[in-house]
Amino acid sequence: MELRGARDMLIQGKLTRMVPFSEEHLYDPAYYKWLQDVDVVRYIGRDELLADYPFAEAENYVKQLWANEHCHFFAVYDRESGKFIGTAKLNFVTEHDRNHGIADVGLMLGDRNFWARGMSTDLLRAISAYAFDVLEVRKLSAGANSVNIAVVKAFIRIGFKVDGTLRQQLYADKAYCDHVLLSCFEDELIRD
Repeated sequence: MELRGARDMLIQGKLTRMVPFSEEHLYDPAYYKWLQDVDVVRYIGRDELLADYPFAEAENYVKQLWANEHCHFFAVYDRESGKFIGTAKLNFVTEHDRNHGIADVGLMLGDRNFWARGMSTDLLRAISAYAFDVLEVRKLSAGANSVNIAVVKAFIRIGFKVDGTLRQQLYADKAYCDHVLLSCFEDELIRD
């Protein structure tokens, strides 16, 4: 379940393609710009990025992901234009998760020009299929900020079920909001 040495690996959806996140992506000015974008950050529930978040901290975060053999971190591209538009991540959060085949999936569609075009649904479908087919996970889990209605709908559209809600768990839009917990088994994934 490790990606080391797989720099040429490719996950493809109908609209998106994903490759392992590399130094090229880390040092692309667009990536850090997304981490400073209020609209992007509020939807991923990472308000701490809006404070004084130096690039060195972003760099350290990515290096920790690279060092974690149980984390698969991807750069997301629009297939039509070839433009780098976001990130996606599969992570076995705990030893229990790894032992029981449970991976957490997440995404950040950083380039707002690609919002409301089906990109989130497409990349979630593609990375979920990869998780089930290649990594042979048993279950995918996810969490989404309730103000990010589009992503919650994207998860549901591809077969994820809402497991529960942590009420007023996250802070976004200058108020507390719910954290929606979702999961999907392989036979629930809507592949097309």
